[in-house]
Amino acid sequence: MSKVQMIITLRCVVRTMVKHSEYMEAFFGVELNQKFEDMINELKDAEDNLKELSLEIGKLGEIKDTDTLSESIKECRAVAYENAQSIKDVRTFLDFYLKSDKTSTHIILERDAYMKIYQIFKWDGADVRDLKRWIGDLKEICDKIGLNMRDLINFKKLTSQPVPPELVKFPVYALDRQGYCLTGPAFDMVLHIDEVREQMAENSN
Repeated sequence: MSKVQMIITLRCVVRTMVKHSEYMEAFFGVELNQKFEDMINELKDAEDNLKELSLEIGKLGEIKDTDTLSESIKECRAVAYENAQSIKDVRTFLDFYLKSDKTSTHIILERDAYMKIYQIFKWDGADVRDLKRWIGDLKEICDKIGLNMRDLINFKKLTSQPVPPELVKFPVYALDRQGYCLTGPAFDMVLHIDEVREQMAENSN
């Protein structure tokens, strides 16, 4: 998929989000980058558990009571099975999502970009710092797949309250319910609306 095609696709996703909200919630329910990190952590837990299990198995020879020995063996088998299931879950996930070629990784990042745009678009207006963080995440993904984040976001399409026209020129990109604004050349500054108006007054003088 070319950059132009992807930009068009992402814009189409944004335009159809409201009509297909339930579907989008299901499709974008998991951020794959985070899921891969979770899988690595799960493997690490299984590794630690199996090392502990090895130590416990080594102690079985010291148990003289047959009932206690039998119970300990059952516990060890249960732990081994549980960790085998965890490893199977990780293997199944990686087998489904992670391929050996770069195209698959690119597709995964494209999906994460869709998810992040949807999250931004559905921002509830409660805290502009959430929006700032999500935009930063989207920029990081776009940098990896060679896209310009500015081509994908239209702040006029946010579902939260609109920015007063006189503040848009500052520029203010978004305004939350506490009166804090998202601004800055990289969408990375948060100022209260009073601070914005003060700076606008200073600039006009």
